[in-house]
Amino acid sequence: MSIDTSSTTSIGQSATQPSVKAQGSNQLGKSEFLKILTAQLAHQDPTAPVDSTAFVSQLAQFSTLEQMQNVNDTLTQMLALQQMSSQTDVVSVAVASVGKQAFYSADQMTLSAGGTVSIGATLAAPAADVVMEIDDANGNEVRRQSFGAMSTGSNTLTWDGLNDSGVAQPSGTYTVKITAVDISGNPVSVTQQSSGLITGVTFQNGITQLMIGNTPISLNDVTSIQEPKDNH
Repeated sequence: MSIDTSSTTSIGQSATQPSVKAQGSNQLGKSEFLKILTAQLAHQDPTAPVDSTAFVSQLAQFSTLEQMQNVNDTLTQMLALQQMSSQTDVVSVAVASVGKQAFYSADQMTLSAGGTVSIGATLAAPAADVVMEIDDANGNEVRRQSFGAMSTGSNTLTWDGLNDSGVAQPSGTYTVKITAVDISGNPVSVTQQSSGLITGVTFQNGITQLMIGNTPISLNDVTSIQEPKDNH
């Protein structure tokens, strides 16, 4: 005996379905997937039910994607914790450095009233003459001093705080430019380095900096931190 399925199909197609208002996020999570899967099963054609193999495949794919998402969330949390830990370590080292001597790459020096300032000059080759130029905050040259011949490696140049006329200069920050030439007059590469006592730590835009007097120094410019020379 044959069964007429046309009436079943007609009834399934003509039945009025209640309207559903979409809510929630635009991301497909576990709840959304299960709702879609449940709706798919509830409205499947009785004469052509969902293939069980395809059904299992969909579940397996969703399970894999969910595991990958969980791994990604875990890695993100671990990275955030690592960054927080690194920042804490940097701050701890910076705070522990207060009171010690810092050596750093610099093109500026801070002069105290009546004082002198020294800056390091590392030469890539022997120089027949080394010249230090000092400019004030307005870019005006206040002192140009020749130090004569110097050897390869680390050398120390000291400014006595006077201008070319022998007048003491006011306290403040000055720009330093050191140049060197060899016996043939060819330029010699110079790396400038200054040093000073670390008096504090400051934070600007989330970046940790050491205070040398009133001058903030980036940790990236610091080459070494040592105990003060007068500390026995």
